[in-house]
Amino acid sequence: MRDVGFEGTVSVKTVGGMARDWVDQSASGREVSVLVVFGNAPEKPLLRVLKPGFRHCFVLVSGARAGEWICLDPQSHRIRCETWCYSPLFDPASYYRAIGHHCVWADYPRSLPRKIRLGPMSCVEMIKRLLGIGGVWIVTPHQLYRTLVKRSESTEKSGQVHFSEKCS
Repeated sequence: MRDVGFEGTVSVKTVGGMARDWVDQSASGREVSVLVVFGNAPEKPLLRVLKPGFRHCFVLVSGARAGEWICLDPQSHRIRCETWCYSPLFDPASYYRAIGHHCVWADYPRSLPRKIRLGPMSCVEMIKRLLGIGGVWIVTPHQLYRTLVKRSESTEKSGQVHFSEKCS
């Protein structure tokens, strides 16, 4: 075992070159915010069997600087990854809710158990892996939404505050 230090982050123990814990990805020491956005995918006829408003999902992850957001949008043929820079007061949840999307703030896991996760590659599966959600029964965006809402309700009881609540 050896210590590996990354510039601007905490050091982690490695075993055989693999980090045991995820490194805090915010170089400034800021808390990482994750917004999961749910909406329709009108250009995909096969997705019409899914619940309206919950046919696709993607995430926004706060960047290293205030107002910076990383959009990870898993599509059927690629994963779109873009960096957006807005005013530090921009609230993405309010914006997406105003245009008719459902949004849920989620906790970014500091560490994950090492397990093999099986499942078809989809927008839901990518977000489950990003957030460390292991339920094999969660296969549709609406099932993921319900799971995240249950988790956020338990977070609200513990007193944690997410980005949109800090700006209001």
